[in-house]
Amino acid sequence: MRLAPRLPSRTALRARAHLIAAVALGGMACLLVHAALTESPTYDEPSHVVRGLAYLSTGDARLSFGHPPLGNLVQGIPGWLLDRPLDFRSLPGWDTWDVGRIARTLMSRDYERVRTAIVGGRMMTSLLTVLLGAYLYRFCLRWGRLRAALTVGLYACFPLFLAHGHLATTDMPLTVATTVAIGEFVRWLEGRSWIRFLTFSVAAGAAFATKFNGLFLVPVLGLAGLVVALRGGGPFAHPALHARLLRLGAFVAVATAVAVLVVNAAYRFQRTGWPVERILARDEPHNWLTVPYDDEMMEELSLLPSLPARMPIPLPYPWVFGLHTIRAQNERSHGGWFFGEQRTSALYFPLLSVIKTPAAVLSLLLVGAVVVLRRRRLPRPSTLALWIAPALLLGVSLFSEIQIGVRHLLPIFPPLVIGAGWAATLLGAVARIPVAVVLVAAAAEALASAPAYIGHFSSAIGGSKPGHRISIIAEDWGQDVRRLATFVKERRLEPLYYLPYGSAAPMEMKRFGATFRRFDCKTQVRGPAWIAVHAAHAVRFKKPCGPISLDREPDLVLAEHVWLYRIDPPERPDEPAPPVSEAQAGEGARAAGEAPADPSGGPAP
Repeated sequence: MRLAPRLPSRTALRARAHLIAAVALGGMACLLVHAALTESPTYDEPSHVVRGLAYLSTGDARLSFGHPPLGNLVQGIPGWLLDRPLDFRSLPGWDTWDVGRIARTLMSRDYERVRTAIVGGRMMTSLLTVLLGAYLYRFCLRWGRLRAALTVGLYACFPLFLAHGHLATTDMPLTVATTVAIGEFVRWLEGRSWIRFLTFSVAAGAAFATKFNGLFLVPVLGLAGLVVALRGGGPFAHPALHARLLRLGAFVAVATAVAVLVVNAAYRFQRTGWPVERILARDEPHNWLTVPYDDEMMEELSLLPSLPARMPIPLPYPWVFGLHTIRAQNERSHGGWFFGEQRTSALYFPLLSVIKTPAAVLSLLLVGAVVVLRRRRLPRPSTLALWIAPALLLGVSLFSEIQIGVRHLLPIFPPLVIGAGWAATLLGAVARIPVAVVLVAAAAEALASAPAYIGHFSSAIGGSKPGHRISIIAEDWGQDVRRLATFVKERRLEPLYYLPYGSAAPMEMKRFGATFRRFDCKTQVRGPAWIAVHAAHAVRFKKPCGPISLDREPDLVLAEHVWLYRIDPPERPDEPAPPVSEAQAGEGARAAGEAPADPSGGPAP
């Protein structure tokens, strides 16, 4: 009789924790590298990489106002080292700080060069992602090897990290910086080490120098520090309350100074310390967010006009300007598509954060929540930052009108994985369920979603089919253009009319040998022919776009995000193609030439 293989026991897992962590991160690295090499550039990546290349080539950080420069600098290193320098100063758009125009110009001149730089940037992001896993393992060893191994195993199998951990964008670099800042803050509270205080301050500054979302660390660390100071724990062990609060104030001042120094260093202290009057007098970079304010956005949205004219601002001008473009973008509302409608909703981020989380992790978090409620005991004060961070960022997201993907909440997921690792350890001890089952379930869901990690939805809701009824724009990011080109060639879908999604899409189609004619709602298509549109475009059509409408099911669906429609020939050879109304033509023009989502004039932040 053949016995079923036995899963490893808790004791065996504990003894082999280092090996488990190494295997998990090694497997994750392989998946990240494979995705980085095979997926097409997403809508955002050309502008991110061009920012980094431009800064490294010229030493000028002027393009880094849509996003601060640190993450893009790291991602630009391979392209800068492996190729000859580019003369960015001579490119159209340099004088007007137009990164989108510069990226389009470079791709039109030498697409292979830009694409190689994007792949190099993806490799740097992949490295950061694996290093974050190693940091989580080291951080969780304080609670035992078993919990550390389970945490890093769940992290390595998390589709969101596999999706964004290989892209040349700022989402994963921000997640790395914020996680390290929170982790080092906790270690400082527990050990009172000045080294830990310095590392958390530098990591917080790195988050501020990578993406403006990193500012959520300010209330997180401030609130956690205040609670610990009031209770007299950690570095605030003093009998007098006023002494503890004074010490807290001193620590806040030093940490703020270090973080501001890191931000300025990321910009090489360029355009920093400008007085208010100089900032307001400068011509603002012209982009789609400043147009409604007649290029006087700072005067209307910022507090600068109420400050003394000669007061110096201790931050670089691009950082100050970029921070206010986020507010302008939020006020304008940058929504996607939610539950079949073009709208924004306060439920968007909370719901997506649940349905994008693997079923194994969701189950463990539910177990952990039940245990905490039954014990009626709050976590230790020193670890409060770990739990305040997800709660606060989720709370802030309720008021966000920039709803273009759960990636904007990516920093909340490492703390949630730590909590899931704790629950898995507890479950194995109390219910005596083999904890390896948790890792097997998480790995199975990750592999089932491969290679479409960006479009992953939790198996707890039935996967991507029901998930795409809730959200589809954020899952279609242009990553499937290569698959479209290959599919069109293999099936000989000719002639093909194609509505590109992003400036890299048409060049990617040509790179892989697919011939097409550009399509928009003004195009009169005479069959037999095929039309290919991305789901992100199709769901934005408020009215029929020529022969395409949401009432018509696509004839073929590729990778769930590219919809293909067959156009049959007219019944009579001399029958003219159906006319296109002015409303349809206008709607198609808006869909095809949609305003860029990035305050810098490039793709989405």
